[in-house]
Amino acid sequence: MSSTLLLAAALFAQGAVSAPATLTVPAPAQEQGDVGYRELATGRPQAAIDKIERGGLARAGDPLALINLGTAYKMLGRTDEAQRLYRAAATSDDRYDVELGNGRWIDSRRAAGLAMARLSSAEVLAFR
Repeated sequence: MSSTLLLAAALFAQGAVSAPATLTVPAPAQEQGDVGYRELATGRPQAAIDKIERGGLARAGDPLALINLGTAYKMLGRTDEAQRLYRAAATSDDRYDVELGNGRWIDSRRAAGLAMARLSSAEVLAFR
């Protein structure tokens, strides 16, 4: 039996035992700042809102734009609006990996869940 066939058999056997893996893809290539990351990172939530809304990604249901827009509203004390946007991101048909401010990558639905869990804290999560 060839080594390729053995590897295929091993991978097949492994898949039969474990749960199916969640498939996510990297975020669409966008110019940094299109989703208000820079504005949020520098404490300018209204500028982030203006930029995100002008770009149209939140209206299109883009999870990253929805999360950052929610964060901007959270920073302004509008937690009900922030929660609505975080939920929309968590249930969006679109799903991909987003980059945390520290460079770590995370699934967009998980990022929305983290943002919701921290809604009542002073911590601000912004994604790029």
